[in-house]
Amino acid sequence: MASEEKSKNTQRALEAVVRPQILISFCAMLIYFYIGYYYVPISVHFEDPSMLDRMVFTLRWVPLTTLPIIIMIIVVGNIRGRNLTTAGDPSSPGQFNPPVIAVHTRVLANTLEQTLIHIPALFAFASYVQPENLKLVPLVVILFFVGRMIYWIGYVQYPFYRALGFAMALFPSMIMTGYSIFSLFHSGVTYGMSLE
Repeated sequence: MASEEKSKNTQRALEAVVRPQILISFCAMLIYFYIGYYYVPISVHFEDPSMLDRMVFTLRWVPLTTLPIIIMIIVVGNIRGRNLTTAGDPSSPGQFNPPVIAVHTRVLANTLEQTLIHIPALFAFASYVQPENLKLVPLVVILFFVGRMIYWIGYVQYPFYRALGFAMALFPSMIMTGYSIFSLFHSGVTYGMSLE
């Protein structure tokens, strides 16, 4: 009973760390999108963009989405290089990843997973959103990049501090996915396509 009570107290304490971060993330995103949409001069000069225009516009922002992965690969490689005797052989089955590497490889793995959700959601969103709202694409990409960096910094400091960055990257991807699924059924799969 004592260990069960201790476990519940630990759970509550951790929730007290994570929940405010998620709330702060949500509020910060609302402010960010409001300011970014209305006050940041991101020019999207399309009156009636073709589907190709939308995809190329989105594609040009994707390298910023993948930049966290590239940075993390370089950092993990540098840490391994500086700690050859303690970092272990990454190709050996069952090889233990020491903490100096493990945290960064977990962040890298999660970033790969989030990117796999983010990029298709971004393209689907760009294919359905109204032309005047295409400026949301760079705003979402910049937020994803910042969110992943905050996630990384938080994870390295204390694993439960990662929630702020995690939510900043995941919520927009979830919203874009939801919007795209809604648009798929509302507007149809051929929306915006010239079928000649």
